[in-house]
Amino acid sequence: MSRNDTGGAWPHVLRGVCMFLAALVSHWVSLSLWNHQGDAQMIWLPGPLLLASLLCEPRRYWFAYGAGWLVGLLALAAAWQQPMPGTVLMTLLVLMLINLAALLLGSFRRDRAIEDFPRLVSFLLVAVLLLPVATSVVMTQLTRVLPGPGWLSPSWMHIALADALGYALLTPAIVSLANPGSSLRHDALPNWNMLLTTTVALLLLWVAWRELGGVDTLRPLMVMAPVPLAIYVALRAQIPGTSIVNLVVGGMAIELSLAHEGPFAQPAAEPTAISVQLWMLGMATASLFLAALVEQRRATQRALSMSSTEVRELAGRLIVAQEQERARIARDLHDDINQRLAVASIRLSALRRKVEECNKQDVSQLQNDLIELSEDVRHLSHDLHPSMLSQTGLTAALAGLCQAQRQRHGPAIELRVSPQATDLSEDISLCLYRVTQEALSNAIRHADAKRIEVALSLGDESVDLTITDDGRGFAAQEEGHRGLGLLSIDERTKLLGGSYRLNSTLGKGTELCICIPLGPFAPPRGQA
Repeated sequence: MSRNDTGGAWPHVLRGVCMFLAALVSHWVSLSLWNHQGDAQMIWLPGPLLLASLLCEPRRYWFAYGAGWLVGLLALAAAWQQPMPGTVLMTLLVLMLINLAALLLGSFRRDRAIEDFPRLVSFLLVAVLLLPVATSVVMTQLTRVLPGPGWLSPSWMHIALADALGYALLTPAIVSLANPGSSLRHDALPNWNMLLTTTVALLLLWVAWRELGGVDTLRPLMVMAPVPLAIYVALRAQIPGTSIVNLVVGGMAIELSLAHEGPFAQPAAEPTAISVQLWMLGMATASLFLAALVEQRRATQRALSMSSTEVRELAGRLIVAQEQERARIARDLHDDINQRLAVASIRLSALRRKVEECNKQDVSQLQNDLIELSEDVRHLSHDLHPSMLSQTGLTAALAGLCQAQRQRHGPAIELRVSPQATDLSEDISLCLYRVTQEALSNAIRHADAKRIEVALSLGDESVDLTITDDGRGFAAQEEGHRGLGLLSIDERTKLLGGSYRLNSTLGKGTELCICIPLGPFAPPRGQA
């Protein structure tokens, strides 16, 4: 055999060996919960373990898992000196049924969790109902022809319920843990507080069942006692945690019932075993639906969080692109268009000396209009790309912005800036400048404000910008119809981990408050 062939066979061999050991352990655990008095197996785990492995792995490994599982069960039967012909035939038929169920449940691939009700219902129908019934019918029919293993119950109902419990408790837990999209693999694992709370609750449940379970008036309450714990675990640990807790609670119910204690104990052993199995099956099914609902909700929350992160990253890139485009346009206006306007003004001066006296006034007026246009282009270039911000700092840039707005539009603007504003990063400074620029524009153009106050203060953990005007204001219900300016303010502050608040009353002005944290929330340079 070549080295490549050996390497390719190792994954199959390893999976077969692991399944062999798992089959031994799971079968031993199943037999340890055997109700010897009623001759009923309470739960069967090897089959659910194999089904979970087949659902979680590609089909090329199914033969290895099936072979390891078959050898493990037959080795244990041989060690216990069970009738081998009937045991071999019975185990082979059960293996075929499990593989058939895995094929029917092919939609439960490793990348899909049991997180929605249609898939969960399909799983319960195939694995918890049809497969156990088919297995129990095959086993009971074979025992009429060939002697079977001694641990096998003669009642098909006991066999079906034991199988159904295993498939309802063990298989979903393994499938959920193996799924990369499971919430338990994305979120933090249950902490010690949750484990301690669950342990204490289980101990209290054990004591309550043992001491009060036999009281007839308290029996219904004792039967429902595990429900709050099941809900708590479903919310914190989803399907895997729910399955584990249900297994523990079921084991407690079985052990207490075998000792004729607890709320499920009845005079005869067989009805006691059936009542425990039916109760466990009902609890497991209800818990699966609850855990699936929690899993689906967590998955939706993760998807929304990822979408929000992607949208924010896109908004950051758009703002960066916007600033770059503004800088390019500002350079074109200043270096090209404004220079050409200056050249045109010089030529008009030369032309004025050549024209007749009656036309000089018109040329002068045209030259003045051209100079005003050049001045407007210069202001526009400065608004698009405030070079003063990088050259002299935020305080001087805000002062220049307020002065320019006063000169062009006439409102009284009062500016108060903390002396520590010079220590702010470039991203925060640019954000504060753009927010102030947008707020002043809105107050002057839309609110018809006559007086505006701009206050910038720095604290130990955040920087606060407050802009107040005495304009027209607006009603609270109109705030939902935000324009592009407010959307831009919102995105800029969120990119820096900050927030904004807008307070306005119709006829009484508007107040805009910006709060940006200092330090760890600041994004990489250029993303504000």
